Amino acid sequence: MQPSDVRKCTPVELAKREDALREKIVRLTLKRNARRLDKPTELVDARRDLARVLTVKNERASADRGAKA
Repeated sequence: MQPSDVRKCTPVELAKREDALREKIVRLTLKRNARRLDKPTELVDARRDLARVLTVKNERASADRGAKA
């Protein structure tokens, strides 16, 4: 997932992606702990995608706060 793709999302889509990525991270972490994770980089990628989503959400929130002040 590219940052430009994340920036095009609506706030509702960002919330859905955030929830989905959090669930995916939990699932992958459980698999890793059970030693059944085929691709270890999949967990790293999911964490990075979640970080991108949260970064865009925080950028938009701070921009909204700046516009109101």
